Amino acid sequence: MAQVKTGNSAIVNARAAYVLELARGCSHIGSTLTPDTRERAIAEVLVEFRELYGERELVLFQKLLIEDLQRRGKWDAVVAVAADSFKFIANEPD
Repeated sequence: MAQVKTGNSAIVNARAAYVLELARGCSHIGSTLTPDTRERAIAEVLVEFRELYGERELVLFQKLLIEDLQRRGKWDAVVAVAADSFKFIANEPD
């Protein structure tokens, strides 16, 4: 049970810390009109976040971004953000 609380606490803390980045990222990604522009927007959001906060925080941010896009009903973006093609960003050197 303690692990669940720790995990939830980490999620809540991360959401509070990254609220602006999440709002901006969802807005930027959600405003795209084509799959190509959506892919570029996702890459921009993830790369910029990684540059600001580092690789360790990126996986959690990506999870939160997916949750927020789901709440907005942006299902194509949810699938794209969760895709393996964006895992490379976490593996690039700092």
